[in-house]
Amino acid sequence: MFAHKKNASAFFLENYLKNIILALLMANYDDVINLSIRRSLFYPSSEIYKGPAGFYNYGPYGSAIKRKIVDLWRKNLVQKEGFLEINGSIAMPEDVFKASGHMTNFNDPVTKCKKCGAFHRADHLLKEKTGEDFKEAMSNEVLTNALRKNKIACPKCKGDLSDVSKLNMMVKVDVGVTPKNVYLRPETCQTIFTDFSRMMKTMRLKLPQGVSQCGKSFRNEISPRQTILRTVEFDQMETEIFFDAEKINEIESWEEVKNYKVCVQLAGKDKVEQINCVDLVKKKIVSGQVIAYYLARTQQLYESYGFNKENIRFRQLDNEERAFYAKEAWDFEVKTSLGWLELIANNYRTDYDLANHANGSKENLNYVYPDGKKVLPHVWEISIGVDRTFYAVVENSLKILNDKTVLSLPTSLAPLHAAVFPLVTNKEEVVNKAKEVMQKLNYLDVVYDDSGSVGKRYARMDEVGVPYCITIDHQTVEDNTVTIRDRDTTEQKRVKIEEISKKMHDLLWMNKSFKEI
Repeated sequence: MFAHKKNASAFFLENYLKNIILALLMANYDDVINLSIRRSLFYPSSEIYKGPAGFYNYGPYGSAIKRKIVDLWRKNLVQKEGFLEINGSIAMPEDVFKASGHMTNFNDPVTKCKKCGAFHRADHLLKEKTGEDFKEAMSNEVLTNALRKNKIACPKCKGDLSDVSKLNMMVKVDVGVTPKNVYLRPETCQTIFTDFSRMMKTMRLKLPQGVSQCGKSFRNEISPRQTILRTVEFDQMETEIFFDAEKINEIESWEEVKNYKVCVQLAGKDKVEQINCVDLVKKKIVSGQVIAYYLARTQQLYESYGFNKENIRFRQLDNEERAFYAKEAWDFEVKTSLGWLELIANNYRTDYDLANHANGSKENLNYVYPDGKKVLPHVWEISIGVDRTFYAVVENSLKILNDKTVLSLPTSLAPLHAAVFPLVTNKEEVVNKAKEVMQKLNYLDVVYDDSGSVGKRYARMDEVGVPYCITIDHQTVEDNTVTIRDRDTTEQKRVKIEEISKKMHDLLWMNKSFKEI
């Protein structure tokens, strides 16, 4: 009995120490920004001219990580589920947004400083000053009264603030010699809705059918903040799944996910629960199998990005939080140093969009079954913020200990597969061997680095998430072997040059551990 207690105590002590070490390793927002600026992952646009707030560029490594985030979405969701992918225009006529409701409903609550003229998001000011959960959908009167009650002044000059009003977030552009009213799309989904008729005519759609696209959207944010987390120009990976509402409980691959547990936080609840898809439907937590199925597939995508279930949730939105078009809505959020961060809007949009676009365009958008039955499809939306996902992936992967920075990205998201280092550059035989290795790995994303000490070269690659470094030294010349170093463990192994291609293939695509190669 005493031995058992001792072992249990040792177990709890070990886990306690592990948690302390993990806390020390965890990065925060400032660490992400410092790394991003230092290694040009992302940085302000037009910075030599001090460009407008809310616009950011991605450097070489940042662009590569961002591209691979999109590639994994395309592979694990779009292609796997048989979605169609389009690439639509970002500029669209005003009629589109009249029909969609954006010209009247797409607004932010703002207040203007009577002294300096600065505009501020009223709901953001109230959250920051009070810590309470004020929502943008609250009425102007409620938000105004809250500003007065809490005696909130302009954060810039301490001047008095005006009553709250709604400001439309659409970005208008001039097109042509005699300009018509044209706007930059505020979300990528409207292109999908306006293309639905063409997809029906040319792509032999069979419901349910997802249509996806990845691209730019624009919102006239009054107070862009926290770098890439709230910007005017941003990227979305969006999918609209069109389905027959009468067949919401008919999904072909249901057996694959029915027992999969989805992390949900129900409206009005504080706790995150893991509920399998069958129970989500059976207990009427969601409207049907279509919704439960795509919640599961979305969560699985983010697990492939490196997030564990303890740090993710689908938060159910109540009536006050839901968008005006949504019958049901779940925000997918991940836990970060800034708190829970929304990455995805998941909305059951019913037939709102197709009905309004059918009315606005006078086009028939009904889906016709082979037997002649006509239905106006309902829509389940998965609207993913690429830039926010990028931030969350970086923070989740960033580890810092004793001033050493390691970006432990999943290998599928690493900007490079490997780096090749000749230990010395003044020995022709060493350099030639390094070039031979580069040639054998030319099918991978590999960089050649011969600048600085090998320790500094390791550190540079660790910081941007390169999983493997290959060093060529004097021994290479003697026995034709090189050293592979693992980013996360710093473990090293010598392998023959003729085997290097297979070893890298096993590590990158066969899911073999470093010890197994």
